[in-house]
Formats: sequence, structure tokens, C-alpha cells
Amino acid sequence: MKNILRRTGNIALWCATALAIITAVDYYRMPDQRGLEQQHFITIDSQHIDLTRTAKPVILYFWGEWCGICRHTSPHIQTLHRAGYPVASIAVQSGDDTAVRRYLHEHGWHFPVINDPHGETWEHFALAATPTIAFISNGKILLSTSGWSSAWGIRLRYHLLALLPS
Repeated sequence: MKNILRRTGNIALWCATALAIITAVDYYRMPDQRGLEQQHFITIDSQHIDLTRTAKPVILYFWGEWCGICRHTSPHIQTLHRAGYPVASIAVQSGDDTAVRRYLHEHGWHFPVINDPHGETWEHFALAATPTIAFISNGKILLSTSGWSSAWGIRLRYHLLALLPS
């Protein structure tokens, strides 16, 4: 019985440590809030997106067609978009609109995409890694994460927004 309790304690300590490290890295890599203030977004399908005025929190996904990890995260973004979660994405240095449309079509992804062919938007947000997922509510970035994320991990963070002060 002592061994089980010790192992359970070790697992709990390991999980708490891992969560603290992940949270610290996410905080360090959080996109610059000023990126929202400086941008007027238009998708490759001519849809206007104003991230400073949204009825519901929005998942903003930064990705690139050249990003290997994005190939594993983008299907989760598509799943969330299909499930009705408000999603907007920014394709970073992935070619012109035609190239981005072709890439999306090849993979069967239909989430809204803002093209950032020269990385200017990326620079406004002062990002450090792709993929980066920012959770925006009331015109503010409240949470973010970078690297691979599962659909349930993104959902959990999205619903966590309701607990955070805005």
C-alpha cells in the first residue's frame, strides 16, 4: 500500500511540475496584445474579421504550410471549426492566396484563413513559434499555447476563458 501511495504522489508531483512548465512556456510565448490593435483582418475569401469586437471568444490559430507540427494541429482546428467553435487562422509565410487555398483544399480544411505572406502580422504579434493558438475575448488575448495541441486541449482552454477575468 505504501508503494502505491508513493507512486501516486510521484505521479501527481510529476504532473504538477509538467503543468507548471507548460504554463510558464505558454506565458513566455504569449502573443503581443498590440497585434490585435494594429490589425484589420481580411480572409482569403474576403471576409472581414475584427478580433477586438467579438460576440464570443475566438480561437486564433497561427500556422504555416511549411510547419510540420501544424500538419498535426490543423485537423484539430478543422474539427473545432466544424463543431461551431469560432475560429480564425493566420497562414504565416505560406505563399500567395492561391497557394494557401490549394494547400487547404488538398487537406480538406475549411476554417477561415487570413494570409500573412510576408510575416508582417506574425511580427506585430511578436510570435516565437508555430503553431501558436491564442484565445481572444473582449478584444484581449487571455490565453495562448504553442506547439502541438489536441482538440480536447484546445476545447479545455477555450472553456477556461469563462473562468478568467476579462
